[in-house]
Amino acid sequence: MAIRYSIIIPTLNEEKFLPKLLRSLAAQTLRDFEVIVVDAASRDKTLTAAQSWKGALPRLTVLSMEHPNISTQRNAGAEAAEGSWLIFIDADSILLPYALARADAFIQEKKPGLFTSWFRSDTETPSDALITLLFDMMIESAILLHRPTTQGTFMAVEKKAFLSVHGFDQKHFFGEDHDLVTRLTKKGIKLHVIRETLYVYSLRRLRYQKTLKTLQSYARSVFSVLLTNKTPRSMPGYIMGGAPYSEKKKRQPSVTKQFSRKFRAFMRDVFE
Repeated sequence: MAIRYSIIIPTLNEEKFLPKLLRSLAAQTLRDFEVIVVDAASRDKTLTAAQSWKGALPRLTVLSMEHPNISTQRNAGAEAAEGSWLIFIDADSILLPYALARADAFIQEKKPGLFTSWFRSDTETPSDALITLLFDMMIESAILLHRPTTQGTFMAVEKKAFLSVHGFDQKHFFGEDHDLVTRLTKKGIKLHVIRETLYVYSLRRLRYQKTLKTLQSYARSVFSVLLTNKTPRSMPGYIMGGAPYSEKKKRQPSVTKQFSRKFRAFMRDVFE
């Protein structure tokens, strides 16, 4: 029997977060899916944590790669996928129990080729609720301004559409999700939004790097999208994987030196 949904999860040192996501997938009311974890040489017990969920999920495949690259990992998962739909999820997200069922109903009704949804944060603090609202407003505003964008933390795309643009650009270490949406849009595949909460998004980066500093990084990315319809291929200070968020932070260079280095890198990426 054909599989409808392939859920692709790139990982790097996510032993603390990945089990929460896999537990939420095991609890889905819709069961017509497979899970593909694509690990990038994690140094912790991520692989062991993933393998331990084999009996609880309809189908689980665990792939290993030598080097971390979010685009390469997602493409490898898509290549192994048997579903007609690809759902890309970050390892620190959690799907609500009805998420796949609601996504399935949305597909049947709207016939999209690409979509995302609203989300809520992993805490109930007023500041996190405000940040969540701002992210949702950013996605909606970008669509209205004909600069559609979304986060790869929850992105669903029909496999034939994904293959038509050759997947994620593996030169992108940041902004790969917007780049994919842009190329799909040029093919006539519009970004749709399910306007209800389907998943929980971790704001751990904001808590680790301090909210203002991280929002400044994302603001630069949004600024680039609105002006040039593309994001930088990298973002200084952006850390992939779960390990750093439980480690003691190292002393940072001076504010002036950090700003100078980041601004130069940003200008190179945007205007090269």
